[in-house]
Amino acid sequence: MAKQERSERTLEKLTVAAAEQFALHGFVKSTLGGVSRAAGVTKGALFFHFPTKDDLADAVQKRGQDILEAMLTDLTYAEKSCLQVLVDALHALSGMLRSDPFVKAGVRIARERTAGSPAPMDFYPLWLGRLGQLLETARKDGELAADVPDLSARTLVTAAVCGVETLAWMGVSEDESHKWLGCLWELVLPVVASPDALARVRTTAPTGGAPWARGRAASH
Repeated sequence: MAKQERSERTLEKLTVAAAEQFALHGFVKSTLGGVSRAAGVTKGALFFHFPTKDDLADAVQKRGQDILEAMLTDLTYAEKSCLQVLVDALHALSGMLRSDPFVKAGVRIARERTAGSPAPMDFYPLWLGRLGQLLETARKDGELAADVPDLSARTLVTAAVCGVETLAWMGVSEDESHKWLGCLWELVLPVVASPDALARVRTTAPTGGAPWARGRAASH
């Protein structure tokens, strides 16, 4: 049991160190040697758990995706409105791209891996797919305006995700990003939301205890 516990601790050290290295330096410039040094683990132990950099990247992306899924679960549990969950999810992503190394690293890995590299947990199709599911449910619940095509709604969400990500890489502060998102939602929600849904949706980031805090904590 003690040997298994040591192995699990080593695995966790390596995964956390890899996330921090990928988040800071990117997938291409990060090295297995740098990860082992940051984790305080021998290269032999690293290769035992992760024979290649792609294997290490897979583990980091999987953890990042689990964190985002946990955040969405928290938001869905806390809110009945799918449009409100959508708004809050983008605010949450804005914060996580600055504070959570697994989420930030997952996006950098997705951007920098070559087309031929394996990417089972690619950030973009998974994240946009989950947000697309929220839009589908919002449509069924009558939260979207009847004259707004589904493709237009998905285009809006894709543009918002890209905008949030770009602001993070530009070094724009989280507060400024939240303001940008709030202005964006105030501009577009009157067009895409049904009148009843619009009256219930808050465009700003939640105040007080953030419902995605559990997801952030899971990465540390």
